[in-house]
Amino acid sequence: MKAQASLETVVGLIILLVVAGVVISLVIYFINPEKLPETKQQLERTAFLTNCESYCNNLDSLEFCRYYFEGDWDKDGLTHQIVKIGKYNWPTCEDRVYCFLVKPCEERFGTGLAVMTKCRDVLCQAYMEKYNNPDLTLEERKELADQALRDDIDITDVCSLGSIPEQERWFDIFESCP
Repeated sequence: MKAQASLETVVGLIILLVVAGVVISLVIYFINPEKLPETKQQLERTAFLTNCESYCNNLDSLEFCRYYFEGDWDKDGLTHQIVKIGKYNWPTCEDRVYCFLVKPCEERFGTGLAVMTKCRDVLCQAYMEKYNNPDLTLEERKELADQALRDDIDITDVCSLGSIPEQERWFDIFESCP
């Protein structure tokens, strides 16, 4: 009887040690910083997408149209590359991803290129109002508005977009105000 109780105690201790070893190895595995589920890049991207959705829902068209992600979108360690993003797979520089490319806010802006056209119009209207100076001619105001538009939606300095087919060149809409 005593031998059986001692044997059961030893087997119980061995099982307890095995379980403890498994638990400890799992804890060590998940505490490793490389294995953490949320990295800084993922958090930045999530914050960007949340801000985009907020701008869309709060009817802040101006910020929705000019707010962009600046960083390594595809998390491959390289920036200044062209990536295709969003519902329509728009090609853009990964470190200049605009809200309207990822979250088109279709209920307010429409679909496809209509989103970009609406954003261009919203930005142009804001700039024309900004430069509403009686000392400026309409042509001068439009020129200043065009320059402000190109400054806001400027991806040409970020990466080379010459290889993008003409039908996918959404950024051409932002060359000048209508």
